[in-house]
Amino acid sequence: MLRRACEADLPAVRAFLASRLTTSMFLSSNLRDQGLSTGYSGHPGDHGKSMTLWLSEALGEITNVIGYAAAGYVVFEAPTLTPAQYPMIRAALSGRHLLGLNGAEDQVAHLMAALDLPCHEAVMDEAEPHYRLLLSDLRLPGGPGQLRAATGDDLGLLTEWRMASEIEILGARDSAENRDRAAESLQELLAADRLRVLERDGVSVAMTNFNAALPAIVQVGGVYTPPQLRGQGYARQAVALHLAEARKTGISEAILFAANPAAARAYEAIGFARIGSYRIVNFDPAIRIGGPS
Repeated sequence: MLRRACEADLPAVRAFLASRLTTSMFLSSNLRDQGLSTGYSGHPGDHGKSMTLWLSEALGEITNVIGYAAAGYVVFEAPTLTPAQYPMIRAALSGRHLLGLNGAEDQVAHLMAALDLPCHEAVMDEAEPHYRLLLSDLRLPGGPGQLRAATGDDLGLLTEWRMASEIEILGARDSAENRDRAAESLQELLAADRLRVLERDGVSVAMTNFNAALPAIVQVGGVYTPPQLRGQGYARQAVALHLAEARKTGISEAILFAANPAAARAYEAIGFARIGSYRIVNFDPAIRIGGPS
């Protein structure tokens, strides 16, 4: 059985997610920051990260949570899904537009099958190494760079960097729609004070952010160094300094995904240890679940 969640379910949902945060940071952070959606999809009152949730239960306890963010992403913590639940999931999400889904590799496989998604149309479908770090074990690298909070004056450059990163890593198109989405995301990160820039001799050389954050744990994302500046340790320095800053505020843990072997080596150098694989599937343009776009 799969049913739509309401406000009264949220304490139980949060309790279910609390012990599974390393694989549910997008879902948990979105739910904390924006709550449940007010409408079906694209409602004027809905923030892009507001969630529609469906639950499965056994013996009065939540066993799976499936979420749809209004912006067009499926996020979930669904460790006990079975093929018997596929028709219910498909019916719940049918008709919604989908830009992507992500989660623990085995769980994504279930969702892809349940929604009968056209894998051949994905611009990205990769399982990336999933890393975790207790900040008490953070190793700070040396280097001449200085980390600072981003400002509104940085947004032009950082939007260019974000687009370059999404084209390189996520297979995104350089379109007006994607540029607007990138700029909006950076503005939100700036407003939340989760966006940082590494400078050397007054020149911006790398950026990093927390793309999801809870009181004790953050998820690192948006790490980027322009190609001509790579190989000098800027990315690892930016991430390490941002985490050292977060540690001072009471954050005790961080997770991230490594897009390539060089990134993995950089994160391992500052103390991250692999805990699994996290699969990311993106569509650009969006597709419609259960039918043509």
